[in-house]
Amino acid sequence: MANKILTPIALWKDFDDTLPLEEETIFEARAGGVVLREVFFSGRETGDGRVRIYARYITPDAERFPAILVLFEAGKPIDGQFLMRFVNAGYGVLAMDYCGEREGAHTVYPKAVNYADFVRARDGMTRCEKSAKETCWFEWAAAARYAVRFLQSRPEVTSMGAIGLRTGGEVLFKVAPFVDFSCFISVCAAGWLAYQGIDKFGQEGEHRIFDEEHHRFIAGVDSQSYAPFLKCPVLVLSAINDKSYNYDRVFDTFCQIGGGTEKALLFSAHGNGLLGRHTLNDIDLFLDKHLRGRSVFVSKPITVAAAEEDGDLVIRSEFDPEGEIKDFGIFYTENVAAFKTRDWTRVLGKKEDLNGNVGVIPLSLYKGSKQALVFAFANYSNEFSVTSKILELSAAKPYANSGEKSRVIYHEQDGQNGFTYFRKRARTLADCFIEHVGQKERIMPGYGGIKGVDVSSGVISYRVGEPRFRPPEGVSFRFDAYCREDARVNVVFYKDEEEQNGYRCSVAVAGGGKWKSILLDANDFKTEKGVALGSFEGVVSVVFESAEEALVNNVLWI
Repeated sequence: MANKILTPIALWKDFDDTLPLEEETIFEARAGGVVLREVFFSGRETGDGRVRIYARYITPDAERFPAILVLFEAGKPIDGQFLMRFVNAGYGVLAMDYCGEREGAHTVYPKAVNYADFVRARDGMTRCEKSAKETCWFEWAAAARYAVRFLQSRPEVTSMGAIGLRTGGEVLFKVAPFVDFSCFISVCAAGWLAYQGIDKFGQEGEHRIFDEEHHRFIAGVDSQSYAPFLKCPVLVLSAINDKSYNYDRVFDTFCQIGGGTEKALLFSAHGNGLLGRHTLNDIDLFLDKHLRGRSVFVSKPITVAAAEEDGDLVIRSEFDPEGEIKDFGIFYTENVAAFKTRDWTRVLGKKEDLNGNVGVIPLSLYKGSKQALVFAFANYSNEFSVTSKILELSAAKPYANSGEKSRVIYHEQDGQNGFTYFRKRARTLADCFIEHVGQKERIMPGYGGIKGVDVSSGVISYRVGEPRFRPPEGVSFRFDAYCREDARVNVVFYKDEEEQNGYRCSVAVAGGGKWKSILLDANDFKTEKGVALGSFEGVVSVVFESAEEALVNNVLWI
């Protein structure tokens, strides 16, 4: 098996998922119309014993219902609140542990394959030293195959779907082609793990030559190699600026999904690596259609292209003619290479921009930008939302509607643009979905009815790294703040994409009265060790946060 390159078909051709499950219920409780069971069942034979799989099986207290296999992100706990939103909607859920060794009940991998324990696997998840069959990914997918068997054996289950979150989604990409899912929902996962460190739209790593180990991984492990074999309907949800995977390549995998298969794609720009609550609407509608057999409109993918009209740069988007559009528009960024730290500005379409199922929206790029990325979105009358691919475009010349460089990072007129939720502070479901209802709740009126951004839950702006808004040399940082009660507002600048090493300044803001003007220099911002920022050059993001309710507005370089 050593050094053999295996394709998905060759890798799973002789896989045996017919062994007895040997089920064991170790806990059971009934309350409020819900049944919670903790179960073990056996997985594949490893030659050193069988894998013993742990899962939570939570169901309505009913005779028959559809069920969902849920795989969470590796290293993250099972989120009961996330599971219960499906149980309360009438679904059974099976949350399987594929990560292995940890405190409490967990899946047990025999010693021969204990490299599948996440505590050992986390540093080698993009490696394939011998073959795809001797990787953690194979063992995780094999365990999930037996979780499917468990649900298939339950007489109460009428139909079965699957939801995979980040690494859980990568696992299910390797399972879905070979089992009878009614639908599969991938959340922030779409392969290309072997391409880490290679920007799709940048120059870094462009001429990298892959060795044989990488070819083994790409052929037998990476999810894009499995996409052509998917047969069930697929919903792909992807968070913008997620740091755990490269969302630029999601559409490449999406395109590989087998022809004739119903599929939908949604990029969400509502948080730095988090999905907006509207994506849960997509999940609910998709499950309704494919697990309950209800008549639900699911939009075909949007097509998008750039064009010049009367000297202006415009984006033409073609939507599904069968749907009634509620809202549509585009998101764009001029920060092309750094996919983790882009500011995505929303331009909402107007009724006059829509002709039938074709929308035309002017795109005002900064005159100094040579490239930009843009994707179109549509929210239909049934609340199902989709987006287009991320389109790369070149600005070979200034257009009539090109814009000037700006020192204003945020103004009341920007509305939802300019800031987004800061993942490290936001309340989340399953560490993937923003628990808040929507972005609009961040925009609140202060003194004089002037609106500002509520920073009490933590907000981040990537505009400081965008070509249009990058700071000129020698500037200071100014913003207005308002709070009803005395508050302390922390401002943190980051030069690193992971937001690990911040330069912080804490500002006391007196409550009541008018908006307070705050002016800060680069040397006012220091690390925990007291190292001063020195200059705003090279900053990629700025975070505002407060333990109390506080608003900021008129954020600019001066």
